[in-house]
Amino acid sequence: MNKWSFLKTSCLGIALLIIPQCMPGDQSITSLYSWVSDLFTPKARFDFANLEGKKNVYPIVIIGSGPAGLTAGLYGARAKKKTLIIEGGKPGGLLTETSYVENWPGFKAILGKDLMTGIKEQVARLGANFLEETVEKVDFSQWPYVIQIDDGTIMYALTVIIATGATPSRLGIPGENEFWGRGVTTCAICDAPFYNGKDVVVIGGGDSAVAEAIQLAAYARAVTILVRKDKMRAAAASQDLLLGFKNISVMYNIEPKEILGDDKHVTAIKLFNNKTNVTLDMPIDGVFLAIGHNPNTKLFKGSVKLDKNGYIVLKDNTCATSVPGVFAAGDVEDARYRQAIVSSGHGSCAALDADAFLNEIGFNADVAARLDDTQIAAVTIVPSLVRHVASLNELEQELKDAKTPVFVDFYADYCPSCMQMLPHFNATAQQFKDHALFISVDVAERPDIAAKYFVSKIPAILVFKDNALVARYNTAMGKKELNELAAEFVGQTSVAK
Repeated sequence: MNKWSFLKTSCLGIALLIIPQCMPGDQSITSLYSWVSDLFTPKARFDFANLEGKKNVYPIVIIGSGPAGLTAGLYGARAKKKTLIIEGGKPGGLLTETSYVENWPGFKAILGKDLMTGIKEQVARLGANFLEETVEKVDFSQWPYVIQIDDGTIMYALTVIIATGATPSRLGIPGENEFWGRGVTTCAICDAPFYNGKDVVVIGGGDSAVAEAIQLAAYARAVTILVRKDKMRAAAASQDLLLGFKNISVMYNIEPKEILGDDKHVTAIKLFNNKTNVTLDMPIDGVFLAIGHNPNTKLFKGSVKLDKNGYIVLKDNTCATSVPGVFAAGDVEDARYRQAIVSSGHGSCAALDADAFLNEIGFNADVAARLDDTQIAAVTIVPSLVRHVASLNELEQELKDAKTPVFVDFYADYCPSCMQMLPHFNATAQQFKDHALFISVDVAERPDIAAKYFVSKIPAILVFKDNALVARYNTAMGKKELNELAAEFVGQTSVAK
């Protein structure tokens, strides 16, 4: 036992004997232990001598770049603490996949992706650093805290702000996985153009379901919102917006039971009316899910305290987690409000807490100067090796002539997830340039190519070998996932998925 552990344990023992009788009745022994522990932990654990010999050390590292992460970056930068934002697989967060935002102060209406782009530019001007990578692993058992990104690089953080957000929930019914990307999706702003003149359903009763339906209404012949209860939980103002769309209708007391289709696409959805107990098959071309979200906390399980639903637990009306110097903000900790503006506010609180913590442990200009020399250098920009095809004939000729596996990325510039993935696709093309061919197809320019290969959700990666389609992936991927995908097919065949 080191001297600090001995001192803390001794003082705790004395405190447990003496202090409880002087404490208010609602104070627990657990609270007392936490108080004593916090009293002695900073001096014992947060020793700046631990920084010697370490590279890539930052006072504030933010994991995630949605409204919470970017606002935390803004406040961190304004506090003159060097701040690094690791953007993750979805830079800008889920707000980039919404259409118009009408409840952000200062704007009558603004596209979600434009709002996030503007905030990012503001944060960058203030001096925050951005890293287009995904965090693979964290270690909060030692300080500075260890953060490993997906290319294996180790970063060190004096404080961490977790702002990883949440992921859209899935139904978990038969047919959902089988037709994912072939008629089942969660992003209307990305995939609505594929449903021009078709019939679609939106499953959900909240504000996000209303937003999805309105986005789809500009393309689809008919949009039906399926609500499990006898009323929607969306705000009254959101529901009022639906009145202006003749091609949007709402069905209540409806539970989806199965998604049906042929070998190419969704054709129907099996529905159960929980009021009449009637089951019916509704012919449909697309299913859009808007049924809530799950917090992205898998990475932090066992590192910080989570509640039974996986949300990060905060302490004492602050953004502090169960680990000193580690904070959280946004949908990763907020199971109640789940609003972009609330996430942004919590992001500012987390950064203020992180700044205060740094000051408490003695962080100063001298320490900051020592860290500057350890931080990552700018990334070298290299020419893209991805070939862009302008016609179906050109693509078919490339596939026919190829002697190696071919990876084809279907994207559009109106799809945020697509644009976020493009740099990673380019990086993978560099790494595997001698072993595979990488091609991109803009579905807005070439809808005929998308139709030929039954692409109805983007981003999509199709893998070809010996001029035959061997695999299909309908999800956004980070650099590590793309590298693993390429490695899987270099020198071997597979079965189409």
